Amino acid sequence: MEKDTMLPITEAKNTKIKVARSIMNLALAKEITAAAEAKAKEIKVPMYITIDDADANLISINRMAGVILASEKISQGKAYTAVALKMPTSKLSELSQPGAPLYGIHNNSNIIIFGGGFPLILNGEVIGSIGVSGGSVEEDMSVAEAGLIKFKEIVEELKEDAAIIPSEDLKITGEKITDYGVNLELARKMAIAVEKKAVEIGVPMWFSVVDKGANLILEQRMEEALLISREISLNKAYTAATLKLSTDIVATVAQPGTSLYGIQDVPRMIVFGGGYPLVYNGKTIGGVGVSGGSVEEDMIVCKAALEVYNSELNK
Repeated sequence: MEKDTMLPITEAKNTKIKVARSIMNLALAKEITAAAEAKAKEIKVPMYITIDDADANLISINRMAGVILASEKISQGKAYTAVALKMPTSKLSELSQPGAPLYGIHNNSNIIIFGGGFPLILNGEVIGSIGVSGGSVEEDMSVAEAGLIKFKEIVEELKEDAAIIPSEDLKITGEKITDYGVNLELARKMAIAVEKKAVEIGVPMWFSVVDKGANLILEQRMEEALLISREISLNKAYTAATLKLSTDIVATVAQPGTSLYGIQDVPRMIVFGGGYPLVYNGKTIGGVGVSGGSVEEDMIVCKAALEVYNSELNK
């Protein structure tokens, strides 16, 4: 096992900011993620990068191409651990040993006791966290620390009541769609369209993208979106990818006497609108799901993602 070397952690300070739990929003999460991803590309190790808010609720997950799929849950666990215990996960390696103060804490399935997770601290308050997984412990920590450094840089430039918006230099450079599946760059393009449409209709949403194996590529939450919508959004994408049908069509074929009656009792199946398969050359290569409003609103917002996807097909 790799040696878990503790990286230095510094606290961001800006006495002009009144720390609010809502300061850790999607715009800030994107900036932190971009910095972490740049580091992952530099060391040539693809990663899952998770950002949580102060209540350990997910804000975003980004999966880089080629990352180990098992790292999804580890990344989420690191983010959860860092915010729930208000300490870097690397500290738990020592504190969870026999005879140490937190011995046995690893029996909690949500807790990760090796490096790669950091709390995001502002003026003495933990307002969120970052969790990274995909490489060795040292590699995970270096990527997470890059996000941590970006966080510090951003908040120390903020003024009181400042709004955090994505910087214009967050460029999205894409790869072409292939039979293999949807990539992170395309998922982000669709996410931007989802956000714009959700803002337009005044309903904050969760958005999820999965690949052809229904494995998560991207998941993100707009501020004030219903927390219960996380699982619904993800399962809409899962349903669309695994059944190769939009979830509104599943609703019609899951009625008594129809061809898929009973499918609603299968775990993770969603039988109402807001999820669509992504099709390329006649093959389903992924799925998208939106949740946060009425079924009609979810479908309207999800179709904005489809418009982006279809436009990419025609390039």
